[in-house]
Amino acid sequence: MEHKKFQNKVLIIYSNFYSEISDNLLDGATKFLKKENILYETLCVPGSLEIPFFLKKNREKFSGYIILGCIIKGETDHYEVVKKSTFNYIYKFSYDYSFPLSTALLTVNNYDQALERSKVNKKNLGGNAAKVCLDLINKLNEK
Repeated sequence: MEHKKFQNKVLIIYSNFYSEISDNLLDGATKFLKKENILYETLCVPGSLEIPFFLKKNREKFSGYIILGCIIKGETDHYEVVKKSTFNYIYKFSYDYSFPLSTALLTVNNYDQALERSKVNKKNLGGNAAKVCLDLINKLNEK
C-alpha cells in the first residue's frame, strides 16, 4: 500500500506502565511537535505488549506513529519476551505497510536508567523520536 501525502498529523502511542517515564517521554515528544506546528493525537495503553494491537487500526488517519514507553529488565525472562514480541510486531507493521514510525520504547536494566533517558531537560528520547518520525515522513514523501 502506498502511503498518503503527508497529512501533518501523527499518533503518539504510549505505554503508561511506568507513568513517570512515559509522562517525561510524552512531554518531550509533544514539545517538539508543538514547536514544529505538527498536529498529533495521543493514545495511552496499559503496557508495551498492547501497543501493536493499535497499529493497523489507526494507520489511515495518521502520517506516522511515535511509540513511547519503557521495558525494565527484571529477575525473570519476561523482559525478553515483552521486548522481542513488542519490537517484532512494531517493525513488522512498519515494514509491511511502509509506514513511518519511530520509537522511544526504552529497554533498560533499571528505573534510574529509564529516568535519565526520559528527563525533559536532559537527553529526552521522546523528543528525539518525534524528530525521527517527522524526518521519515518527509523522506517518504520526497519526489
